[in-house]
Amino acid sequence: MPETMPVTCALHPLIAEVAAERYNSGFYYDAVSRAFQAVEHRVQILIGVHEVGEKLMGIALGKPAPKITVNRSMGGSLESEQSGMQLLFKGAMLALRNPRMHGPDQEDARDEAEEMLVFASFLMRRLDIEDEQRKVAATGP
Repeated sequence: MPETMPVTCALHPLIAEVAAERYNSGFYYDAVSRAFQAVEHRVQILIGVHEVGEKLMGIALGKPAPKITVNRSMGGSLESEQSGMQLLFKGAMLALRNPRMHGPDQEDARDEAEEMLVFASFLMRRLDIEDEQRKVAATGP
């Protein structure tokens, strides 16, 4: 039998704000939907574009000049990390947001909903990197 490894983390405040009430009421599907809508909305605000879903993430994080940067890497890994982050954001819209926005409502198991909320939280924390970069740029040298 494999070892268990319970993991606990605090969700990003913006994810907790939109998802906690629905999650705590047992509406896991709706909580996940709201979390990924919040990620999408934050990207829209950051880049000033009202596109949605995968297309929005392509515009925001795409080459040759991404409108937002959510990388921690510098140097040689910068380009590959940027490409990977674009794929993660696009994948989140395609695989997690879209079925909840356009498909018939289905139930999410509590454990899987928790994992998806943690993933949405991770994406929000990466968007924090862009916010910090903009604050530093605004204050000047």
